[in-house]
Amino acid sequence: MIRILTHDQQNQLVSNWDLSKLASAASDNFWLDISAATEEEREEVKHLFPEFDQQNKLVQKQPNRPQLKLFKDGYSVSMRVISPNTLKTHELYLYVSEQKLITFHRKNLKAINDVWHECRSDPQFQPEHIPEEILRRLMSRLIDQYIMAVNDLEDQIDELDLNAKNEPIHKLNRKVFQLRSQLLGFRRVIAPLMDVIHRIIGSAMIKTSRDQELFLRDINENLSRLTHMIESNLEITSDIRDSYLSLTTYRMNRIMQTLTVITTIFMPLTFIVGIYGMNFAYMPELDLQYGYFIVLGVMAVIALIMFLLVPQKRLV
Repeated sequence: MIRILTHDQQNQLVSNWDLSKLASAASDNFWLDISAATEEEREEVKHLFPEFDQQNKLVQKQPNRPQLKLFKDGYSVSMRVISPNTLKTHELYLYVSEQKLITFHRKNLKAINDVWHECRSDPQFQPEHIPEEILRRLMSRLIDQYIMAVNDLEDQIDELDLNAKNEPIHKLNRKVFQLRSQLLGFRRVIAPLMDVIHRIIGSAMIKTSRDQELFLRDINENLSRLTHMIESNLEITSDIRDSYLSLTTYRMNRIMQTLTVITTIFMPLTFIVGIYGMNFAYMPELDLQYGYFIVLGVMAVIALIMFLLVPQKRLV
């Protein structure tokens, strides 16, 4: 699907153009959004915008880390978007120049849709602010989604700590490892994005106004805070994991200690049973009238003595 947001000759915002209309009108400022495009649509976009061919090659690589590529008249950014509902990440590719913004994504992204409908319904939105204003709103939405995702993981960690007494250790360990995996995935998404924004601010090839630079620095501060939150949550999950492992080890040691005590008590009894279980032709004790009861009594006395010799706290 291809969507275009631009302005007509009367400087009115329009969103119902197709690529042929955009090419014939030669509009200066526009936003081209490409979502789950067919091969035919990609070729048409590549024909109208040759710089998108470089972006398309970048798309094929499917990078897991945010990347920045500089071109003659603009730059492209590949990044990962976190869905606040499912906490899954999806790729998003941006091509930005002074007069146009091209976004490419394979999945239907909430942030893109929200900004699209917001710009269309906002009476104060000026078409000449494309792509600067759209990029500003889009980055704000993405940061909000990052914050929502990290806060959701924090809530899961708190809930895990509160319900620790009501669930088996193996389930708690599985949840802790799952949370750590998600946190590490978020860190791989957010931390490299800070480097990308640093490069945008410091690059001589990318022209940014004073307001844009301040906005990008503010975005970087938010990303830095998110990174610290993730690191803090990783330390918390690490402490919880170590506590669970220590508790598991302690319980295992207590079980092994109890089994060792029981085995120690039954060792002399097993020895006696083994002696009188041998099939020899002549065993004098077998002819005693009360030999069976005598042996049982001796075994009971030995078991009682062994039980009294073992400290009772080891059986607890």
